[in-house]
Amino acid sequence: MPSHLLSSVFVGIAVGGVGGYLGSLMVSKRMALAGDALGHVALPGLGLGLIFHFDPGVGAFLFVLLGIFLVWLLGVLTPLSLETAIGIVFVTSLAVGFLIVPQPELLESLIGDVSQVSPRAAVVSVLLCGAVFLLVKHIYAGMMLLNISEDLARVQGISLAKYNFLYLLSIALVVSLGVKVTGTLLVGALVILPAATSKNAGKNLSQYAYGSLAVGAVSCLLGILIQRFTRFPAGPSIILVNSLLFGLSLLLRKPSSGAPV
Repeated sequence: MPSHLLSSVFVGIAVGGVGGYLGSLMVSKRMALAGDALGHVALPGLGLGLIFHFDPGVGAFLFVLLGIFLVWLLGVLTPLSLETAIGIVFVTSLAVGFLIVPQPELLESLIGDVSQVSPRAAVVSVLLCGAVFLLVKHIYAGMMLLNISEDLARVQGISLAKYNFLYLLSIALVVSLGVKVTGTLLVGALVILPAATSKNAGKNLSQYAYGSLAVGAVSCLLGILIQRFTRFPAGPSIILVNSLLFGLSLLLRKPSSGAPV
């Protein structure tokens, strides 16, 4: 197997898996679309990376962190809802991104190109995915408890500010890693679709969370293989595989089964 294909496979499996795992938490908190919006916030960072010749993933991460801070700031300074604040930051970032991303690289920034990941970048990405997985696993139970009752979580010694910070940091890392795989336009699907698919099939919280991880990893693997043998772009292929698995989960779901979360 060529080294670039092997790098693409490792990165796709790692990013897809951790994206699905985080997505199961985001869907439970009804924040799935936040990942999609923050993916667009990464576009100016990608553009600056391309212009000034540094790793676009670093630029994407910094701009996603900036976007999260601006959303938080708007929530503190104004009576706007979270969804409205995210929408403002999202459309502004998208407009700035379209202005500064060099035209030849614009399409790649929007839909990604995991086949261009070098072996060295692949190792860094896989290690970061492992760190994000451990971080999300650490806060998972606490975030679920906060979702049920903040008062009960405080009694258990869970800090709302600390856990929300770690949660938002996890989102920023997954989005910045995900833009390498599916681009800024489609990265939200890496967290939404695997979780939605697993929710149809999982019988308990553990099956739901790890099922999301498995669906995300398998979808990325199949999408990259589709690119290898058909030359279709990997990003859209990954999302279409995700959508197909979601459709199959609807067909296989028993009418009596309830939502796992």
